[in-house]
Amino acid sequence: MLKVCPLASGSNGNCTYISDGKVHILVDAGISATRIIRELSMLGLGVSAIDAIFITHEHGDHICGLEKLLCRADIPVYASCGTARGIGERVKALYGKVKCVYAGEKTAVGGISVEPFHTPHDTYESTGYRICSESECAVIATDIGHVDGEVSENLFGSDILLLESNYDERRLRACRYPVFLKQRIVGERGHLSNTECARLAVEAVKRGTKNIILGHLSAESNTPKEAYTATHTALTQSGVIPGVDMMLYVAPRGERGEVVTVEAGK
Repeated sequence: MLKVCPLASGSNGNCTYISDGKVHILVDAGISATRIIRELSMLGLGVSAIDAIFITHEHGDHICGLEKLLCRADIPVYASCGTARGIGERVKALYGKVKCVYAGEKTAVGGISVEPFHTPHDTYESTGYRICSESECAVIATDIGHVDGEVSENLFGSDILLLESNYDERRLRACRYPVFLKQRIVGERGHLSNTECARLAVEAVKRGTKNIILGHLSAESNTPKEAYTATHTALTQSGVIPGVDMMLYVAPRGERGEVVTVEAGK
């Protein structure tokens, strides 16, 4: 059994809970420690129940709650060596407190294995994560400027996929962001659009994924409705019926999302 619940997902903060029922993991801590603790309590957990935290990269919307969270509980923190360096530079109190993990190498946390893979984003060494129990796998894949071979190799074949659907192209062009920021977002080390996310979702379902969570939506250049519509339309045009052949969710920006659970044989 494996369950995934976005505690927050968006350009203003990211934190995802993953568990096999015995081991409890967070990916990112980009909202306040107070809010993380509150959201965990709503799931019936204290912060001391968290066995490990894996960080995708050092941007504030992925680490802003980390320092204070570690003041509340002694939790091992893992990230790529580049991200560990970036965290230490941004938050001096965390220097040397993040353990390095390496793309393609699995880290065991109880009965769960966590394998990072590189993602093209404008940081030292951004990663996504492939998180597997004995028989199920979830993939967390956000902050992706473009899909290269390493990303696609790790993206597919998961039971639950949390995939970035950051911006709607029309909204991005019209929004108040300065030109340099718009160029960064659409660049090779920026973010995935709704259109690109939809294409990947179709490919993922063809390769067996039954649950897709659209995440990391921009507050300025996207809406949950537009993100959902883009992927839903692409799936139906490919012959897939969301809600019947697979399940499609949108992670809300400002609140906890649904708990998505998969179990072998069910």
